[in-house]
This record gives sequence, C-alpha cells and structure tokens, in this order.
Amino acid sequence: MKKSILMMLALVTAIAVTGCGKDKDVTVQNPVGQDGQKENVTQQPADTTKDTLEKFKILTSQAKDAGDVIQYLDSNLPKVTPEQADQLFLELEKFYDRYLPSLNDNFRAMLSKPETMQKMNEEIGYPMDINNIKDDDTLKQWLLDQQAGGLALGNTEGEFFWKIDYKSLQKYGKYVSNDIKSYITLKTVETEHSYISDGAIAITREELGERILKAEYYLVENPNGLKNKDVLKIYKDYLNTYLTDYRYEAIDDKTMKLLPAVKKSYQKFVSEHPESKTTILIKKYLDVIERNKGIIYEKGTDSIQGPLKADIQSFWDSIDLKVDSLFVS
Repeated sequence: MKKSILMMLALVTAIAVTGCGKDKDVTVQNPVGQDGQKENVTQQPADTTKDTLEKFKILTSQAKDAGDVIQYLDSNLPKVTPEQADQLFLELEKFYDRYLPSLNDNFRAMLSKPETMQKMNEEIGYPMDINNIKDDDTLKQWLLDQQAGGLALGNTEGEFFWKIDYKSLQKYGKYVSNDIKSYITLKTVETEHSYISDGAIAITREELGERILKAEYYLVENPNGLKNKDVLKIYKDYLNTYLTDYRYEAIDDKTMKLLPAVKKSYQKFVSEHPESKTTILIKKYLDVIERNKGIIYEKGTDSIQGPLKADIQSFWDSIDLKVDSLFVS
C-alpha cells in the first residue's frame, strides 16, 4: 500500500515539473464531428464550379473572339461534373447564336473585295482547307482563328459562311452527360453533310432514314432531354423531307405514281426497324399510298403534276401532329 502511494506521488511530481518547464510544440487535432469522424476542413478553391459557370456567362457576353471562349472551356470542363458541363455547353451554343450573325456579316464584307473572293475561290479547294491560302498571311490567320474558336467554314452555292463545328466539339463528349453527348453526335452528322440542297434531298433516301433513326434514338432515350425540342424539330424536318420530297426522280411523270424504288425504300425501313416509332408512321403512309394505288398527284396539263391526291395531302398535313402524338408527352 505504501509502495503504491509513493509511486503515485512520484508521478504527480513528474507531471508538475514537466508543466513548469519549456513550452512544447502543440499539435492541434481537427475537431471531431457528430459521427465520430474528424471534420474535413480543407479549404475549397475560390473558383468553385458555380463561379465557373458565372464567369463563363460574363465571358460569353463580352467576348469578341470565339477562341477565348473555347480556351476557357478547354481549361474548365475537366473540373466540373457532367451536369455542370452540360450547362457550360448550352451557354456555348447561346454564345454562337449571338456571335455568328455579326461574324458572317463581317466575313461577307471581307469577301466583297474581289481579290479576297478570288483567293478564296481559287485556293481554298474542296474539301476546303484553310492552309491552302498562299501569300496572304492576314487572311489565312483570320480564318484559322475562327476555326480555333470551334467554327467550320461552309459553302453553299458559292457563298462562304461560318457555322458551328460540332465535329470539333465532340472532344467535350467525355465531360458532358450522355444527353448532350448524343446531341453533339447528332448535330455533327447534320452539319458535316447537309441532307438537303437546292430544295431537294442531297443524300440517298436510305441515308436520310438512318439520320431519322438517330434523332428518334435521342428522343426515346432522353424524353426530357436538355435538347429535346431542338432534336424534335430536326426529326420533323428529316421525316417531312423523307416522306414528301419528290422534287426529283420520285414520281412517274406519266402515271403520277410513286416510283417503285422509293416505295421499296419505305418498305425496307419498315422491315429492318419494326420496333421503331418512325415505322408506325411510315406504315400508315404506305397504307394511304395503297388506297390511292400508288398515285401521289392528280394529273395536270402537259404532263405537269397537278395537286396532291386528297388522302396524300391530308397525311402530309398531319405529319407534325402524328410525330407529337408519339414523342410529346
């Protein structure tokens, strides 16, 4: 018993002596949360993802060069969530909507100079390659700057213009959601090769059918998608052209009947894609064609097409509503 008391007194004395000595370095532990775990007090970076979007909106409202906008996205998209990346991409499209009209106005003013237009016509080539421009570094660099801003050079019937280069924007697919990734893919196909030119189909009807399916896929997979309205419009434009564009090589001028090759393309679509919603519409259209024995137009004078057969006209007029009944809830 005495031995225990003596040991306790020695311990107390040692503690007292240590407390009166030189101060020791103190390690401060993080406070313990309610769950018993140490709270994480790591400071968040000042430029939060919310700040990233707000700063991007300010940048796009003031930017005079699309290249600056693209540089900002290149630097910041890897830092945000897919949902936040979607919002940044939507702001990019809004920027282009504001930016392109004035850019193309300036471009037309540049091309009004005969020497500039001549250089573009003679040197740009096809497929168009800006690097083909010779002996005019100012023009060449200006064109390259626009290209670096996510834009592509277009040419319709000899008129040059700038458009969004969705193919170059596919690099953002790894950051955005599947919704926007699918949309970018769809727009890339649309803008790389126009499906219509001079008021007529510029690709095969089979190729147009494939584009219709891609648009349908987006609408089915993303019924509440961020770009649902835009894709629905694309789908309607595709489908209307697919079913009603008979300007060239679709009608027999003597009988006013749909040519067998066109009818077979519809039948092939139906047989190859039986589960597609588009098939529902095409089958209904084929029924109307059968009721009219393949005749699309009334006969006009001197082998000129007259008005559409009443049933055909009625179906054409109802295409948009029929589409809405399938895709709009």
